[in-house]
Amino acid sequence: MEVMTTYSVITMSSFSNYLINVQQNMTWSMIIFLIFGNIGNICNCFVFLQKSLRSNPCSHYLLISSITNILALTFSIPTSIYTIEHPDLNTYSLIYCKLRLYIYHTLLMISRYSIVYACIDRACLTSQRVSIRNFSQIRLARILCIITISFWFIAAIHIPIFSTIRSGSCIMPGLYSLIFSIYIVIFAGFIPPILMSIFSLITLRNLHFVRLRINATNIQANHFIRQRDFHLIRMLIAQVVVYILTTTPYPLNTLYSAITLSKTKGINQQVIESFIYFITSTFLLFINPSVSFYIYIATSKAFRTEFKIACIKLRRKIYFRQPTNIIMPSIGLRFVTRMISQQRGGFQTSSA
Repeated sequence: MEVMTTYSVITMSSFSNYLINVQQNMTWSMIIFLIFGNIGNICNCFVFLQKSLRSNPCSHYLLISSITNILALTFSIPTSIYTIEHPDLNTYSLIYCKLRLYIYHTLLMISRYSIVYACIDRACLTSQRVSIRNFSQIRLARILCIITISFWFIAAIHIPIFSTIRSGSCIMPGLYSLIFSIYIVIFAGFIPPILMSIFSLITLRNLHFVRLRINATNIQANHFIRQRDFHLIRMLIAQVVVYILTTTPYPLNTLYSAITLSKTKGINQQVIESFIYFITSTFLLFINPSVSFYIYIATSKAFRTEFKIACIKLRRKIYFRQPTNIIMPSIGLRFVTRMISQQRGGFQTSSA
C-alpha cells in the first residue's frame, strides 16, 4: 500500500512538472499573439481610419476596440514572457502588482464594451423604425466611447486599492476576492456576451425583414442599407462568436478560485488549478484581441477590398515622398523623373 501511494505521488509530481513545462512553452508561444495581434490591430486602425469608413459609427467602435487591444497586448504579454526566466515583478513590486491587472483589465473592458456598442449600432441601423435608425450616428458613437473610456478607468479603481502582496504573491485578500470574481462574472462573463448575442439576433431578424421588403418592392439592397454595412454585420457576428468561446471560461474559473480559496490544497492540485487559471485568464483571453483583423479578412470581402485600397494609398504616399537629394547619374535621374511623371499621369487618369 505504501508502495502504491509513493508511486501515485511520483506520478502526480511528474504530471505537475509536465504542466509547468507546458505552461512555460505556451507562454513563450504568446509572442505570436503579440506580433500578429498588433500587426492585425494596426491594420484594423489603418482601414477604419479611411475616409470611406471614418464616418461610420460601427467602424468607430471597432477602431476604439482595436486601439485598446494594441495597448493591452503590448502591456501584458511582454511582462508575462519576462517572468519565465526572471523573477515575477508581482512578487515584490507593490506598484506593479496594483497597476498591472488594473490597466490590463480596464483596456479589455473598454474593448469588450466597444464591441457591444457596435452590435447595438448594427441593430439600430437595420431597424424598420426611423427613430431607432437615427441612433446610428458618428456623433453619438464618439460620445459613448469617451464616456466608456472614462467610466472603466474610474469603475475599476478598486483593483489597485485592494490588491496587495502576501507571502510572495500578488493577491486579492479576504472577501474582496469573492467580490471581484462576482464582478468579473457579471461585467465580463455575463453582460457583454448576453448583449452581443441579443443585439446580433435582433440584427439578423431585422435583416430578414429587410430582405422580405426588398423582394416585395423590388428595391435594391443598397437603397436601404449599404452593402458595406451588411459586411460589417457579418464581421461583427463572427467576432461575437469568438469572444464568447474565448472569454466565458475566465470569469467562471475566477469564481471557482474565489469560492475554494479557503480550502487546503496539495501542491499538485495547486499546480493543476494554476495551469487552468493560466489557460482561461491569459492564453484564451488574449486570443480575442489578437484575431479580430483575421476574422474580418476571412468573413468580409468588403473589408478585404478596403484593406487593399488602403495599402495602395499608403504605397502611393510613400513612393511620392521619397527624398530627392539622392545623388544619381544624369541619365538615371532623367529616366526616374520620366517614370514618375508617367506614373502620376496614370494615377490622375484613374482617379478621374
